[in-house]
Amino acid sequence: MEAVVISTSGAQAVADAREAICAGKNVIILSKGFTVAEEIELKRKASSAKTILLGPGCGTSLLYGKGFGVWNSVKKGPIGLICTHGSGLRELSCLVDDVGVSHALGVGPRDMSQAVGATGTLSALKFLEKDENTDVIVVAGPAPSTSISRKIMDSIKNLRKPAVMCFLGATQLKSKKAPLAKTLEEAADFALSIHRGEEPRLGTYTLESEHEIVIEQERAKLGYGQRYVRGLYSGWMLCTEAQIVLQDLIGTVRSNVPLKPRLRLPDPRSSRGHACIDIGALESPTQQPAVNLDGQRMRILKEARDWEIGTLVLDVVLGHGAHPDPSQVISEAVSEAKRIVEKNMGYLSVIASIAGTKGDPQDLTSQRRKLERAGVVIARSNASAARMAAAIVQRKSKI
Repeated sequence: MEAVVISTSGAQAVADAREAICAGKNVIILSKGFTVAEEIELKRKASSAKTILLGPGCGTSLLYGKGFGVWNSVKKGPIGLICTHGSGLRELSCLVDDVGVSHALGVGPRDMSQAVGATGTLSALKFLEKDENTDVIVVAGPAPSTSISRKIMDSIKNLRKPAVMCFLGATQLKSKKAPLAKTLEEAADFALSIHRGEEPRLGTYTLESEHEIVIEQERAKLGYGQRYVRGLYSGWMLCTEAQIVLQDLIGTVRSNVPLKPRLRLPDPRSSRGHACIDIGALESPTQQPAVNLDGQRMRILKEARDWEIGTLVLDVVLGHGAHPDPSQVISEAVSEAKRIVEKNMGYLSVIASIAGTKGDPQDLTSQRRKLERAGVVIARSNASAARMAAAIVQRKSKI
């Protein structure tokens, strides 16, 4: 089915979306400048017309093998993904790349809000249920309200296909039909288990044995008083996932997109204690942190000037539409940051995860090597990077 891509906002963009839906076409809205009322109207029209509307603010999507926004070259396979945020969709896509993705549908950051009512998510579930190339479905987003959760779970309950839910920050949801994953990493692992015909295992993640050796080496280099984790992220979902992992291991974590209002940083441009920063929330709406790395680069150097920082955690975004050589920019910033800390008689431990695949244009292997040459430790996933960072500053490895 033909898809219409809209990258502008305003009255003409809304009119173009209406026209496309009425013509029976799928619509991908990359821009964010749509009102809530406009989003509700367009998604209801698309639902009635049995078409797909992705976005507004669709940072990433794969539909019938074609990518939109910033997307990774993942294998075609049986796992269908639905997610509100592009950073989460990219992470999930890369974590299941060994098996492959049928479609990756970015429904937009506001879709699971009370106002929008998960209309895009419900339409996406119907789409993937009918799709003959999809065997397992993953639904991910922020923790919705009770009424929205019930709508989504009722829809999942009626599916003929197995599904996995990942609502970051949700703890009370239960469904016999679909297991609830605590993190994106766990959601991907659940989907892979189901694909293999295995029962998803709810359990505690531990550090890989090879990481324990690296952690011991990193920990031994820290100076007196270096005790805080600082995380810098390209999007809301990775920042939130890291906070969920870290709070269980090291306690209070502050952020500009906090898990609880009382944990909001008074000044998002200045970290306090353990902190995770969504760089995207600090940028202009027209700038994508996956494309423009100036914000991340400057924040890396700023964090290095705090003598109490012990570990810096980053995510590196590869893929079509992303920065052509992100590891070069980040490795240069990391090298300078390490020099700043060393001048203060300390050591800066840096952990990174890479959202990328072997098929991405930046070349995953060379990107990894550039980071490692700058002294960056590479983790399997965003959640794994957070666990490693916590182990280093906590002075213990059994996490």
